[in-house]
Amino acid sequence: MFLGKKTIAIVDDDEALLEGTSGFLEAMGYDVLAFGSGEAFLESPHKDRVDVLLTDINMPGMSGLDLQNVVRVQRPGIPVVMMTALRDDMLRQRAITGGARELLQKPILADDLIRCLEDV
Repeated sequence: MFLGKKTIAIVDDDEALLEGTSGFLEAMGYDVLAFGSGEAFLESPHKDRVDVLLTDINMPGMSGLDLQNVVRVQRPGIPVVMMTALRDDMLRQRAITGGARELLQKPILADDLIRCLEDV
């Protein structure tokens, strides 16, 4: 378990996943900010205190890849971790080439998520 306190922003249009992941990470000791869209994250006054951005790739409106591109300009040092239910090697390469630290395959195992967040 992470001993310090990181603030994780989760961006996903799947409300059940957003709530479940948020609750799990809070129980593990992280501060969590949850957003239903990339636009909501970018409009948040709290986005500047985020240590890690965990975002879905496929969302209506702004995709996770688009969000990553904006974040790379506004906050170049923030680690971005992507999530997707799609098994697509080209999508994985686009995410990593665009700066994502990792692309996690949904459904995400709890141990994989914690390991990833501790590593970034």
